[in-house]
Amino acid sequence: MVKRLVFLACSGAFWFSGCAGLNTSKARSSELIESDLRTSTRPVDQESELIYLLLAAELAGQRGQYEVALNNYLQVARRSQDAQVAERATQIALYLKNTEKALEAASLWVERDPKNVAARRIAAMLLLKAGKLDKAGEQLKVLLSLQDADLENTLIELVKWLDSELPRDEGLKAMRHLAGQFPNVAELHFAYALLASDKGEHQLALTEIQRALALHPDWSRARLLQAQVMSQMGDSAAARHAIEQALKSDPRNNRLRLIYSQFLAKTGDLKSAERELQRILEKEPANNDARFAFASTLMEMGQYERARQEFKKLIEVPKWQAQSYFYLGLIEARRGRLDNAVRWFDKITTGPLEFDARVNGITALINLGRLSEARQRLSEVRKSFPNEALRLYLLEAELLSKNKDYEGAFDLLSEALEELPGQVELLYARALAAEQLDRIDVLEADLRAVLEKNPNDPNALNALGYTLADRGDRLEEAKGYLDRAIELKPDDPAIMDSYGWLQYRFGNLDSALKYLRKAYELVRDPEIAAHLGEVLWESGQRQEAKKVWNNALRKDPNQDDLKKIKARYKEAFY
Repeated sequence: MVKRLVFLACSGAFWFSGCAGLNTSKARSSELIESDLRTSTRPVDQESELIYLLLAAELAGQRGQYEVALNNYLQVARRSQDAQVAERATQIALYLKNTEKALEAASLWVERDPKNVAARRIAAMLLLKAGKLDKAGEQLKVLLSLQDADLENTLIELVKWLDSELPRDEGLKAMRHLAGQFPNVAELHFAYALLASDKGEHQLALTEIQRALALHPDWSRARLLQAQVMSQMGDSAAARHAIEQALKSDPRNNRLRLIYSQFLAKTGDLKSAERELQRILEKEPANNDARFAFASTLMEMGQYERARQEFKKLIEVPKWQAQSYFYLGLIEARRGRLDNAVRWFDKITTGPLEFDARVNGITALINLGRLSEARQRLSEVRKSFPNEALRLYLLEAELLSKNKDYEGAFDLLSEALEELPGQVELLYARALAAEQLDRIDVLEADLRAVLEKNPNDPNALNALGYTLADRGDRLEEAKGYLDRAIELKPDDPAIMDSYGWLQYRFGNLDSALKYLRKAYELVRDPEIAAHLGEVLWESGQRQEAKKVWNNALRKDPNQDDLKKIKARYKEAFY
């Protein structure tokens, strides 16, 4: 009777699947039953008592009173031989993260159903968490004798659980103990290696993999783990050899060959990756995972037309459809077919790629010069993805600044700072826009706000120091900021440029040239060229100044700093 009632009352985790969806009549019925349970005389014989407890457990579960449900199920589990009741109690206790009661329930479950793999597995995990390593080993010993134990995956699940539930050293200690108890179980050494790898103990992982392979030499999964660990340690050649050994042992394993191709692509051997993927597709033309990897590899190799044809074959495959649309958009963008790129990106309207697709579509519109449409889309995306507002505000501000709409950029960033007050990236971006508008008061206030949050931000120190140096009336203050900036990033060409310009303002021409020449050697930036040329000119080295300026103008004739130089030093350009 108890077992039949458990099946009727408990088949399915009813309270985990949304009891709010119960219809009115069912809810009212439950209330009536609960009322009856409260007011009726409690049964005195054991079977009636157990039925009463099970009904109370069901009602408690339906009303979200999981502790009450657990206690009632535990009572029944202790007093009956029904394994289903013990299993239910275990599940609820795990859901509530009540380790003590979960262990009691799981122990009862094992007693009631000794050959149940799930019961043994959960009991072993809970015993490990409780620090009862020998008793956990006893459960594992029984698991080793069960035919349907699926030991490899059972132990992998165990490792995942240890990784999430136990402190780092405790989990490794538990696996070391178990591996010591069962030294001839390859799966246990593999599981220990997996945990060690997850914890960053690469040498320990390799040692345990070797022990597993000594017991099971042709185990491709162990070889793959060995390759992964070797790759993490930076030994790509050894990692490649390990995967090749796995393929020798199992040459028809196309899943393994696919992993090998991905490893080859990751290490830059795209041609070999292409060859391996072609071998898979020759044998399995319907292997869409391999086809997607093949298309991606072709794309990385710059073979855009071949890649495009492969991605188009995947459009009708639900698993790969959105990614195919996305990569087709990227291919069109790289080939300069921006209108086509927008059309592909616009096909992605849901899912994890939606945001990136919409931003890529906006970028394509910007490059097409369709700025009004791009701004409209940016506004829409901000509303749809409020968590990405910062990134989108900065993108739109950059768009406006590149088009010299500094007023628009300034206003947009001011709006953004109302929504995201004190955000460092926004403050810094507005300071740069303020500089273009000669709003030095705002620039200074924003950069000081950045430095209040991050006193050692070299970029903010540089921007504020340069601005004060360029104005020429607060040189000592500028020097304080730039001294700190160059100390923090002595090899940064932008900071060298600012420091050289500061020395020029102080009248130290030799020192100025030293910093400006070094900065210009590192990066041929037009602003640095303007500064270097001016100092060369003022120090009497006019031919070299002309050469620096003319080289810069050939590359960027419309750069603002160079245009100012042409206006100020007209004789240099006759």
